[in-house]
Amino acid sequence: MNMQATAHHPAQLVFINGQQTITNSQIVADYFGKRHSHVLEKIESIKLDAPTDFTSANFSANVQNQQVGTSSRDLRTYQMTKDGFMFLVMGFTGAKAAQLKINFINAFNEAQARLSRTKDPFHRSRILYTWEGGKVISAMELDDDHFVTKREKLVNYIREPRFLSLEQLIEIQQAAGGQIAQIALIGRQIAKLT
Repeated sequence: MNMQATAHHPAQLVFINGQQTITNSQIVADYFGKRHSHVLEKIESIKLDAPTDFTSANFSANVQNQQVGTSSRDLRTYQMTKDGFMFLVMGFTGAKAAQLKINFINAFNEAQARLSRTKDPFHRSRILYTWEGGKVISAMELDDDHFVTKREKLVNYIREPRFLSLEQLIEIQQAAGGQIAQIALIGRQIAKLT
């Protein structure tokens, strides 16, 4: 997926982690159209040149084991703060890079604004990530009343006492009745044709 298409979806670029807004090296590489290995090399160079107190506060290594075919390998990424991101992309030049930097900065600012609106300092955000090929392709914040389940388990949740209100159950019953009527109508039409 070309991450540059997500310019208008800041939640796919920058995330809230505790009380910080962060992104990671894989997202930066994808978004700027660079090889992840080159971005990792640049971060390693920054870690050698910049003061340790800066790099330790703004870059955090993360290693995940990823299955590739029949074997597995460790995939290393760096999480970084806005300051770490700014330091990293300073060397990215050109008009296209400038616009991408602005989009990223706006994404950081939007995430910071969301974080600032949180009245409870211990508020947790539940985020549903969609991964494809080892890369995050989308992210969506889930409200407290959102849940994710398999279709085959949905009936069990509906049967669970007090999981849904009477109004919600009636709405589900009406929607299911409408679906059943449509399927029956289609079945009758097919039977007439044969």
